[in-house]
Amino acid sequence: MKKIFISVLAMAAFVLSVSAQQKVYVWQADGNVLELNVSNIDSISFTAPNPNVSRSVATFEDVALGEQGFWNGSDLSGEEDSGNYYGSFTSSVFSFDNIYTAAWGSYMGFACSSLTDTVTSGFTNQYSPKAGEGANGSAQFALAYENGATFNCTYKEGYTNNTLKSVMITNGTYVYNEIRDGGAYSKKFESGDWFKVTFTGYKGEAETGSVDYYLADFRDGKTYINKEWVEIDLTPLADATTVMIAFDSTDKGDYGVNTPKYVFIDNLTIEQTK
Repeated sequence: MKKIFISVLAMAAFVLSVSAQQKVYVWQADGNVLELNVSNIDSISFTAPNPNVSRSVATFEDVALGEQGFWNGSDLSGEEDSGNYYGSFTSSVFSFDNIYTAAWGSYMGFACSSLTDTVTSGFTNQYSPKAGEGANGSAQFALAYENGATFNCTYKEGYTNNTLKSVMITNGTYVYNEIRDGGAYSKKFESGDWFKVTFTGYKGEAETGSVDYYLADFRDGKTYINKEWVEIDLTPLADATTVMIAFDSTDKGDYGVNTPKYVFIDNLTIEQTK
């Protein structure tokens, strides 16, 4: 990735980097993020933004991880209740809920990570994406664990409407290897098996819509296990302010889904209007 820096007249913005997909992001002085098209390394073209529209992207580069390279609530920064610590972390206009249980040294909900082990199998490698990096080569990303993992959107001052746009997602190394090889509690996938994640939006108590994506699909002769970042359209969630994640799989037992219930996310994008 070749880095360039430019000034944008009257917008007080600068470009941080150019990706292999010929896209750049411009951070404006007011905090808005613009996605620009690059025709070549020396020429940049873009359309001036609508002043009534603000686009925000959660890249997770702004989350402090500490020396271990991930944050999962183990710093006990959440509010304690009966041995559970209810906390969250933020990126851009989003907050990501986390519940850490000190007695078990485990969490549910969201964590944030920079770990990139694409080889090691098993639960101890739960914080690494199989892609080996963040979306578009970034250093940090988030992961959701278990049904009910939730994130929330806050309005920027002066803005009153949300439109969720997209998110990049991928499997973790732990999940990918379990589906490929099987594990102590989950099966090696065979013909007809599948594993999917569902994003469901809410505004207040009302459901606004949902989006499914198959993280593994062995139906109809396919042998697909996701291992790269893919962009998912979230516009069916409409003006949701809360999004809840759930998982389903053909590999089920007495206690529900056996496939480890994780999904990694990056570049979560929303537009807000006045």
